[in-house]
Amino acid sequence: MKINFLPFQPHCFAFGGFEVQMLATFDALAEEGVKVSKMDVWSRNQDFEILQCWGLDIANYENIKWAKKTGKKVVVTALLSYYETFVEKTRFFASSLMYKQKIIKEMLPFIDSIVVLNDLQAEVLVKNYGFPKSKIFIIPNVVSDFFFKKRNNTQNGDYILTVGNICERKNQISLAKAAIKIGLPLVIIGKTISGEESYGEALEKISSKSENKITWIKGLQENSAELISYYANCMIFALPSFTEQQPISILEAAVLGKPILTSNRAFGKQDYYRNSMLINPSDENSIFLGLQNMLTAPLKYVPDFEHLLSCKASSVATSYDNMYRQIYEK
Repeated sequence: MKINFLPFQPHCFAFGGFEVQMLATFDALAEEGVKVSKMDVWSRNQDFEILQCWGLDIANYENIKWAKKTGKKVVVTALLSYYETFVEKTRFFASSLMYKQKIIKEMLPFIDSIVVLNDLQAEVLVKNYGFPKSKIFIIPNVVSDFFFKKRNNTQNGDYILTVGNICERKNQISLAKAAIKIGLPLVIIGKTISGEESYGEALEKISSKSENKITWIKGLQENSAELISYYANCMIFALPSFTEQQPISILEAAVLGKPILTSNRAFGKQDYYRNSMLINPSDENSIFLGLQNMLTAPLKYVPDFEHLLSCKASSVATSYDNMYRQIYEK
């Protein structure tokens, strides 16, 4: 049984958490002895049985269709919106009639299984897309073993930490203002993504006027010793995003036993983040009050470690391997 990985887009055009997870999953499977390869789009070699696509979107339509025509099994790892608001639900309905979601629904009969991150996304897949529950597999993101090994060797520093691409969606400016108001240092780790330059400039202005209360480190290699050290020594980890699926940065902080502040949106309510302080990301004062409450009893906001064990590389690899074998043998 050979599996061929196909990314959603070339990594030179866009590279973020989803792409990091793609590679982490690939490495975890290879480590467990599963025969995985990365697709060479120039090669005519069809010596594989399962096409593993990353991303349930129209960009993969032709790839999925042709894979089925050549007798391949097709697996898609998907990132789905939770469709929480009336506006989101209305847009989905309209798109299902005439545009993007209509095409995605046309792809579904060609797909043998879809991997989602949690129960909430599985419900979306059944309710909004009508995809059979029996073909849905729930497998969380991978957290590097480096974080698990560091769990018992951490310290509580005096700073708040946030990690991720700098963009309006992740709401770093509101967090920075709240941190300044409460008087705690904030360490921001991440690069400004393309198209968000004005947001990055606004954050730069706030940082420069913060009297050294804000430290912005513009990118560190994932799983590097320096990055893990910042996680291990922070007081609170915060990610007050407006939208996410299953941010790896929160999982990494949670594995290290750090108190978590995140948003009261659907993504923040999944079991992996249970006990986190949930705030309204649209309200800067809510972020401030959340941080203030956390200072009085920080351990109250540390997620349950038991839920995080399924994020170990070996566990994720085993779950994918079991799924591949199940659809391969049908």
